[in-house]
Amino acid sequence: MPTDKPFLRDDGRVLTYAQLLGRVNATRDYVPVLKTGDLFLLAENFVRALATDSDLVLLDSDLTDTEIQSLQLDGVNEKAAVKNPRAFENLDALFAAIKASRSALTLFTSGTTGLPKKVTHWFSALLERARVKEGYDAHVWGLAYNPTHMAGLQVLLQVLLNRSGAVNLFGKPRQFVLEQIAHCAITHLSATPTFYRMLLPAPKTYPSVQRATFGGEKSDAALYEKIRALFPNAKVNNIYASTEGGALLASSGEFFKIPDALSDKIKITDGELLVHKDLLGQSQTFALAGDFYKTGDQVQFDESDPARFKFLGRKSSLLNVGGYKVNLEEVEDALRALAQVADARVYGKANSVLGNILCADIRLNEGASLEISELRTALSGRLQDFKIPRKISFVDSLQSTHTGKLKRT
Repeated sequence: MPTDKPFLRDDGRVLTYAQLLGRVNATRDYVPVLKTGDLFLLAENFVRALATDSDLVLLDSDLTDTEIQSLQLDGVNEKAAVKNPRAFENLDALFAAIKASRSALTLFTSGTTGLPKKVTHWFSALLERARVKEGYDAHVWGLAYNPTHMAGLQVLLQVLLNRSGAVNLFGKPRQFVLEQIAHCAITHLSATPTFYRMLLPAPKTYPSVQRATFGGEKSDAALYEKIRALFPNAKVNNIYASTEGGALLASSGEFFKIPDALSDKIKITDGELLVHKDLLGQSQTFALAGDFYKTGDQVQFDESDPARFKFLGRKSSLLNVGGYKVNLEEVEDALRALAQVADARVYGKANSVLGNILCADIRLNEGASLEISELRTALSGRLQDFKIPRKISFVDSLQSTHTGKLKRT
């Protein structure tokens, strides 16, 4: 492997594998509780911690001091000695240490409501789920997830263990992302549906992409088809993963099956996916029903094949509107099905009479126009009247959460 091979690219900066090795060997200190927006610093600290069996806590770079205090964390960004200090003669020695790591990694859930929850994973458990294979070193990944969350770390691990490369796309504007896909010949993307919708419609196709993976949010067949057209040489697949358990299920479309090997560890009760505690990290905040964790993810079985199911959304996405339960993601799907609409966010505003008034922020396709009256007429053929938003705004962009998902509050 060439010593100058890029490991990470970020806004014109490049960190090679040789430079990574030099940074790791430069000091016997690391930061046990890290909060930084510098991807290179995060990667260096992450690798040094793993290679020296040192435990690590990762925080979102935009957490406020008040939020950090509420998490009761001390020593943020303070240095400490690594647990097992050593120098690495070459990259082979470094990667051998990473693969044998006894480090614990502490992450925080995205916290769509209330405080984020702390979850700790043994690195050895995450390592078992990485895919390492000869030839994977040629892959170029687009890092479209927050690197301080499970999905982003899984991409970094995949890149590291295969000695491939990654380009930081997280939180970047649409035009920059498309330019980087072409310029860096990105071969693999793993991102939320919100990220993929941001790219549409694109001015051209991108043949370098070999695989486009969806995760983190409910997606749908219509979006898959649009992404297949955007990346004509790509295989499209869908992953169900969480901070609590990592990657658990995979499919080639919107329908999943529970694999035989996990038939006693994952189940569906009352339309909700439950995961056995053995598949989870460690946390004092898990509310278990017996030995199972209630994920809050609602599913619906396929009428033609009762072994298959698709995700409908989160329980938290149900909103009381005038005594009716409205699934916000169902309304968003109906909006996105309109030819003029690129993406949409549906949410509620408190109302003393109805409980909530349904609202929608809508991003139209470039050059498209749509009157609110036309939109409501179009929705009336798709949704019951109480599911049609009463307040509609057209916006230039939609905000994302710490994890790249659609921000609802």
